[in-house]
Amino acid sequence: MKTPHEGRLALVTGATRGLGRAIAVRLRDDGARVIGTGTRPDGNVPEGCEFFSVDFTDAAATEAFAETMRAREPLILVNNAGIGIERGIEELSTAEFRKVHDINLVAPMILCRAVVPGMRKAGWGRILNVGSIYGTISREKRIPYSSTKFGIDGLTAALAPEVARDGILVNTLAPGFINTEMVAAATDIDVPALEARIPIGRMARPEEIAAFASWLVGPENTYMSGSNLIIDGGLVRV
Repeated sequence: MKTPHEGRLALVTGATRGLGRAIAVRLRDDGARVIGTGTRPDGNVPEGCEFFSVDFTDAAATEAFAETMRAREPLILVNNAGIGIERGIEELSTAEFRKVHDINLVAPMILCRAVVPGMRKAGWGRILNVGSIYGTISREKRIPYSSTKFGIDGLTAALAPEVARDGILVNTLAPGFINTEMVAAATDIDVPALEARIPIGRMARPEEIAAFASWLVGPENTYMSGSNLIIDGGLVRV
């Protein structure tokens, strides 16, 4: 039976947990050959996926990995890896701010730059930058995270028209709250109170977001590019 991704090579960063792992699994199940990254595998690499351990705060390691990907020429790129640091402006260090930007924004740009030539050559490519509702709205103590998520959508908005005539579609996927380790680790989130605010009444499951991600980077998406697609159970509109 023909599968949506037809054996295309896909790169998913941050693929060992949470949303990234769910996306890697869904792309694999939909027929892609998946390369996943993480800082350490910890046994969480999805079965059948190739794994690279990459520290995106290490500039030299990031550039070296990007050159490897340039040679491999993936036709699907999902920039998912990300971290958040909760600090008020007076407590936030420059090093912390730069760390979040290196992982959440600088590495995605470097990887986009690496994979675009192969996509141009093939006349087909899909890039999905994972943003957040905190790239549309924000709250206190989210300066590093929100600045990168507003920025990742800026990357999408600028890159999409640059590569559209080469058959490459670029979008931002902006989830709301997902039931992942990252949300569980946040110290200022009251989960029951949060879920009561979400019109659907619960956080998303990673698999729900992954299903939409697979469609966005697949052959059925033939015209959507440059968009910031919010999937939040209706929270932003409340």
